[in-house]
Amino acid sequence: MSDDPAFPALASDWVAATAALAEMIGTERFPQALRQILSLGCSFDSMIASHYEGAMPPVSLYQDLDELQAAITVEFYASGPYLLDPLYQACRNGCAPGAYRLMDLAPEAFYRSEYYRAFYRKISISDEIGVLVPDGADSWFIVSLARFARAQRFEPADTDRLNAVFPVISAAIRRQWGQAEKPAEGYQPEGWEDRMQTFGTGMLSPREREVVQLILQGHSTPSAAAYLGIAEGTVKVHRHHAYSKLGISSQAELFSMATRHLAGPG
Repeated sequence: MSDDPAFPALASDWVAATAALAEMIGTERFPQALRQILSLGCSFDSMIASHYEGAMPPVSLYQDLDELQAAITVEFYASGPYLLDPLYQACRNGCAPGAYRLMDLAPEAFYRSEYYRAFYRKISISDEIGVLVPDGADSWFIVSLARFARAQRFEPADTDRLNAVFPVISAAIRRQWGQAEKPAEGYQPEGWEDRMQTFGTGMLSPREREVVQLILQGHSTPSAAAYLGIAEGTVKVHRHHAYSKLGISSQAELFSMATRHLAGPG
């Protein structure tokens, strides 16, 4: 096992971390044990573990941020922006369980999107890995590993090492947090796509809503055009008309309006 580059370099470290993780299940020290075993796969500056149930706001299970960072990363994120998170969207769209770099899941123009400017820049994250663990048909755990500004971005080898030990990590996470908060009885999960379909209803045409959704997800004009199979000029026209109908003039205003809609009642 130690000769396999996908595994942590030192087999003894891996064995010790696995033993510690197993021993800490059911205790308050589990997050620290989880952090330790994940750090053998790659270096990172912060770890946030959250539970997602349908389109409900995420429940924070663990975070190691200071008070200001936590207010932005946990509280602001849960107020609506989480619905535009590529990691969350990947879960909603049936992505296979495992560890993924943000850039492996996000649209090509994500780093120029208003979501990135309004959220990621505020928390000074340079890159992120998401460990996606399913917990039922419409429930997931996402463990976010982040590197702060000016740090080197994650490499494919980082997720390779994490995925090599993913069966152990995911089993431990489900055993520890599998009874995390559940929605109220009678709650019917509403998908991100369903909620977004109502954004601009009665004001925007179906095509304008499609263009707006792609813009919010971080698609550029060429990317949106390719996705919809229409000309770039047509995308620009639809975007102009949508902005005019919504009474806005920028992507920042669109992002603010959409997050208020997504976070509000259905």
